[in-house]
Amino acid sequence: MAVRAVSAGGMASLSRFKGALVGAVLGDCVGGEFEGAEEVPMENVLLHLNSLDDDTKGDGTLEYSDDTAMARCVVQSLLTRAGFDEQDMARRFAKEYSLAPGRGYGSGVIQVLKKLSSSQLSDVYQPARDQFNGRGSFGNGGAMRVAPFALAFPDLSDVKKYSRSGAMLTHSCSLGYNGAVLQALAVHLSLQGALELPAQFLGKLIAEMEEVEDEEAARNDARALKEAEKPFCERLYRIRDLMDRSKVSIEEVICELGNGIAALHSVPTAIFCVLHCLQPRESLPQRYGGLERTMAYSLALGGDTDTIACMAGAIAGAHYGIEVIPEAWMKCCEGAKEAEVTAQRLHALYHQGQGGASAAGRQGRQGGGGESEEPATGSGRGDLEEELKEQS
Repeated sequence: MAVRAVSAGGMASLSRFKGALVGAVLGDCVGGEFEGAEEVPMENVLLHLNSLDDDTKGDGTLEYSDDTAMARCVVQSLLTRAGFDEQDMARRFAKEYSLAPGRGYGSGVIQVLKKLSSSQLSDVYQPARDQFNGRGSFGNGGAMRVAPFALAFPDLSDVKKYSRSGAMLTHSCSLGYNGAVLQALAVHLSLQGALELPAQFLGKLIAEMEEVEDEEAARNDARALKEAEKPFCERLYRIRDLMDRSKVSIEEVICELGNGIAALHSVPTAIFCVLHCLQPRESLPQRYGGLERTMAYSLALGGDTDTIACMAGAIAGAHYGIEVIPEAWMKCCEGAKEAEVTAQRLHALYHQGQGGASAAGRQGRQGGGGESEEPATGSGRGDLEEELKEQS
């Protein structure tokens, strides 16, 4: 298995930028094989990954899903506008869907994207707010596409601000857009080398999310869905507990963190996959590096494998850098080479005086307050699991 033999470099290096974007694409493409599966034996995962080394496979054999399709829109908008412009990003989402509707979009987000395509629409945030009788979506669609925000804005406050605003174009429930914020924070910190100290990395995420979730809207949404007062913080504490155990089974991870299409059931899971796979694991080949371990472990969890692997791939890629990604894997995945090229442009934007994107981003109009089809708060009729059952 050929990998490039260079280090990830220093903080916010070009290698880390490329690793983040390409890692996300790989997770999406490779994870599609097991999406929706309740049980995925590790031997099946390893057979699938080993098949990527087959020289007879053509370029782009594994197609990307809506995860990458929408992330590409985010990248293109950020680069074209040199910052965040909600009008431009919303138009790109709508156009991408109209050109390639067969990428696996959920029925809920399709309704939003169709409304965003209207030339009569004055508030691009309104379609998302109208979802599910005004409750909005708490799915992981905002989180799955959010990595480029961490690669465009060097300032942590901007990462939080614009990742939230970008997610709210489709996910207006706090359990949706705060999941995107958490994922963006994880990529941002990984880009800075924070995963060299895993406990501090997790502590920083908890501290940031304590502040993010300390809002009335977030508390109301959590209360309506019968979740903890600060749901993502509570999940991060669960990760800390799992990390402290000598052994953790796949079943325990799924039970504690989830593997579903809700942001709450997938973003913390992706973060755990990265942390868990920083060290070699008995169930995984010794020849595997950290990113390969992360990919394999993400797939073995089953459930929403493409999105969980996509998010874990972005975080892990930002840590390890592009050099550790097997070239055969990149060759098999549609969009991987393009991601490597666009990462270089984002890297240049990020380093424009360490503030070019931030200044430009503030010029965009900020709107109010989800890509899976999960409703959010509000009927007062049960918790997150019950709401998910209604949508299945």
